Amino acid sequence: MKKVEVIDRIQVKGKRYNVPAEDVEIERLIKRCLSIKKKIGSMKEDLEGVESRLIEIARARREGTTTVTLNGISVQSLITFRESYQVKNEIIDIKKSLGPLFTRFFTKKEEFKATGDFKKFMESDHALGIKNPRKVKAEILKYVSVKETKPSVKMEPQFLK
Repeated sequence: MKKVEVIDRIQVKGKRYNVPAEDVEIERLIKRCLSIKKKIGSMKEDLEGVESRLIEIARARREGTTTVTLNGISVQSLITFRESYQVKNEIIDIKKSLGPLFTRFFTKKEEFKATGDFKKFMESDHALGIKNPRKVKAEILKYVSVKETKPSVKMEPQFLK
């Protein structure tokens, strides 16, 4: 014989129901879950707004660095900017100008991607054996653009000493 379930009473939208106690618990848990999800969604929107403002402030203070530290009195935030180069497939047109450096700077999978050496070349004064590096860099920039990904934001408590 099946075990007798405990019956409990619940009111939903002004109407009372007599249902098994476990169903009452299920109803309450699901309602709580939906309420929490709604609050989390709202909080995520607020967080994105706050992070967006921090990124805006950090971008103004960046001065070419990758990471910007924003210090408060008791907290700090580290904003890390990440960039990558997007390379057009037409980059092959300047392969002759770069010579053997072309394969050092670019790899091709389904499309060309810039290597770490390329970033160093573009951001430094080192010519790597190229006779007119400014001209070559200008040529390259016709085919390559900088793409910034969403910056990373960390917030940490900062203990007063």
